[in-house]
Amino acid sequence: MKIRDLSAAALLATALGATVLVGAAPTSASAERHVLAPLPPDWYYSSHYATMDDCKVGLLDAAENGQYTGLAPCRWYEGDRYRQAGYYFLIYIP
Repeated sequence: MKIRDLSAAALLATALGATVLVGAAPTSASAERHVLAPLPPDWYYSSHYATMDDCKVGLLDAAENGQYTGLAPCRWYEGDRYRQAGYYFLIYIP
């Protein structure tokens, strides 16, 4: 198949890429546990929180404190050999 227009080629590549990504994306909720690992440079875990409400209070306190450049919302992390399972938010410190 010949594609003569660059925008048509880009559209086709985007459509095929999206199809491949959708097909490869896991559908279970347990796949979300890897969202926090590995972290990009300068991002760090908050303290461990047992409940989502506690995590939100800690996140609000960190936001009001103003000493961090960026914060990411609370989410569940199933744990690994370094951190126990629980709720965490991410902190950006350049």
